[in-house]
Amino acid sequence: MALQWVKPWIALVFVLSAAHSETVMIPDMTSIGSLYDSKLQIISAGASPTHNGQVCSTWGNYHYKTYDGDLFQLPYTCNYVLSSLCKSSSGYEAFNIKLQRGEVDGLPTITKVSLKLDGTFVELANGNVSVNGLQVTIPFGQFNVFIERTVSYVKITAKLGLVIMWNQDDSLWVELDSKFQNQTCGLCGDFNGVQNEFIRNDDYLKTIDYGDIWKMNGQTETCTEIPVHTEQCEDQTKLCEQLLTSLAFSSCKDLITTDSFIKACAEDMCHCGNSSSSVTCACPTLSEYSRQCAHAGGKPQEWKTDQFCCKGTLFALHILFVFILDCLFVSLCW
Repeated sequence: MALQWVKPWIALVFVLSAAHSETVMIPDMTSIGSLYDSKLQIISAGASPTHNGQVCSTWGNYHYKTYDGDLFQLPYTCNYVLSSLCKSSSGYEAFNIKLQRGEVDGLPTITKVSLKLDGTFVELANGNVSVNGLQVTIPFGQFNVFIERTVSYVKITAKLGLVIMWNQDDSLWVELDSKFQNQTCGLCGDFNGVQNEFIRNDDYLKTIDYGDIWKMNGQTETCTEIPVHTEQCEDQTKLCEQLLTSLAFSSCKDLITTDSFIKACAEDMCHCGNSSSSVTCACPTLSEYSRQCAHAGGKPQEWKTDQFCCKGTLFALHILFVFILDCLFVSLCW
């Protein structure tokens, strides 16, 4: 009889754990009666390898990755068009996504996301969500737009074929339906499967020039350049290579292009200087690599520890049956 209420409690605990990590170890619920003998399974939040080329993302120290795989750093607090449907045969702009970054306590973050989704206007800013100018509570579903909040993300799903995920800090994802291929513009690129976003009239654009094309600052908006270190960082590059090719990411190497993330990781560490804590500056890029690997169908193992890249802990309740009920709290990193 006792096992009937134990099962849902344990399931709930590990579902909460899964929300904090790309991968999580959970007991096999089919054999919960023999908890000590349960085989541990690794589950992933990944979608499918077929979705890998449909995602544009921005994270951490002003890093961006286009739908087609170009990765670049644009350290400005301007208001940019992140992605827009600008080449449809009908000429109708079904969606437009604008994004602005800023600095909070010296750390880069996303300060505002403005969305036009088939005539519905959504804004994410200062922890609040507004739809058509009115603040709403989450979950919200109306106008063919559904907004929900998980432990780690605000997720917006538009019926037109678009999903946006924001961690309310420094990371934002846009995933498009394949029907929009070769019809988009903005920092995320044209979604045509070719890494040629920086080529214009046979010339290669500098990152700042590419960004200027999609800058949409209004009269009351400010746009500041954030200094970043551009020198070569050989030691940091070697360390980032070790981190991103470690056993924890062994399932990712055939799904995600690692070289660009190694470069981004090294840039992050260089930006933090030679302090003993500079390695932690690589955490946002490592987290992004892990998320993209899982989304592409990989199964990254647990790589965070209490001393490295762990934002906090979540206490999970393990119910152990011997002859009496015993409770043991275990700290999980997320």
